[in-house]
Amino acid sequence: MQKNSINDCRYCSVVSKANGEDPLGSAECYDHWFVFEVPRPWGDALWDYPPLEHLMKLSTKLILQKGIIIKVVMVAPDQEYSDSEQIRLIHYYHSKNMFAEFEKQEYLLQSLEQVIDLLNTILFLPKQLHKFNNYYQETKHIRDIIVCTHTQVDLACGRFGTPIYRKLRQDYTSKADGKLRVWQSSHFGGHQFAPTLIDLPTGRVWGHLELDTLDSLIWHHGNLKELRPYYRGWTGWEKWLQIAEGEIWLQEDWQWLNYHKQGRIIDVGGVGIKKYLFSILNLIPAKRARIICDRLCKKASWVKVSIKFASLDASVSGEYTATVKENGQVMSAKDSAASRDQKLQLQPVKQYRVTDLNQKINN
Repeated sequence: MQKNSINDCRYCSVVSKANGEDPLGSAECYDHWFVFEVPRPWGDALWDYPPLEHLMKLSTKLILQKGIIIKVVMVAPDQEYSDSEQIRLIHYYHSKNMFAEFEKQEYLLQSLEQVIDLLNTILFLPKQLHKFNNYYQETKHIRDIIVCTHTQVDLACGRFGTPIYRKLRQDYTSKADGKLRVWQSSHFGGHQFAPTLIDLPTGRVWGHLELDTLDSLIWHHGNLKELRPYYRGWTGWEKWLQIAEGEIWLQEDWQWLNYHKQGRIIDVGGVGIKKYLFSILNLIPAKRARIICDRLCKKASWVKVSIKFASLDASVSGEYTATVKENGQVMSAKDSAASRDQKLQLQPVKQYRVTDLNQKINN
């Protein structure tokens, strides 16, 4: 794309891709995903949806008291999957430090009051979840692909997300023997990488997608190096670990998805970084200390990470260490222009590279 055409473009994702912005490291880190079915259209009233409003009120309390970070996504009902008389809640979460993918619970409920009661039970009284056994759906064998098509938040998501959604919905679900659902969703972050999707339960996020990338992404085959430009990262970890993990995945190939993994930052540096504070917080196992560490590391110019891994049968295990460093910047836009007369607001975005990648295999 020529420079003049970039300046005239309305879509942030077109500019991001043309200017070479690397999406890796842009997937936010969450402990819980709450996915609700909510009929379209999604206007401003979406944010008044009672379960969403309830979770937003709880979010600060959960972070401060439990060190838990949650994410809410709305998906549009589907003629094949949905029942207009019931309310679907899909809950993805991880409860272990070392894991390969998120765990899943799914419920079909009768009222919004039941939904809010279930949310409180999941987050504060999990031992009482048996109260909802009659509403539980056994769908752990089903993979959910969630594609952002939320035009009201950013034009790029509707313009570029919709064709990806339609292709996946029409051509891929029928070939998956009932083990794949494809949803169109509300905004979940990163519209400068549209079209973007979440792959659950793996928890991996993809962006700048093109139709010819979908076979490899869905069926887990092909050359990973060709998929690397579209990988935003694994939501089990924060930015620095995501970037290192993306490089390791290239080394390990597709079997890496099945390995249980545990990552942590072991050293950090940069202007204004209080390394002594990081060292103290890094010794505290509490989740709240982890959140403070992550925020401290956002100001870093480099970090050193450790990623331990093990196959499901423990026949293969080991550890990678790597350093992730700032590596220049590109100009990008975070939002699309609301009208043709409006100019995109470009800003510099830091880029990163992985160095000193070392592997240790346990005997």
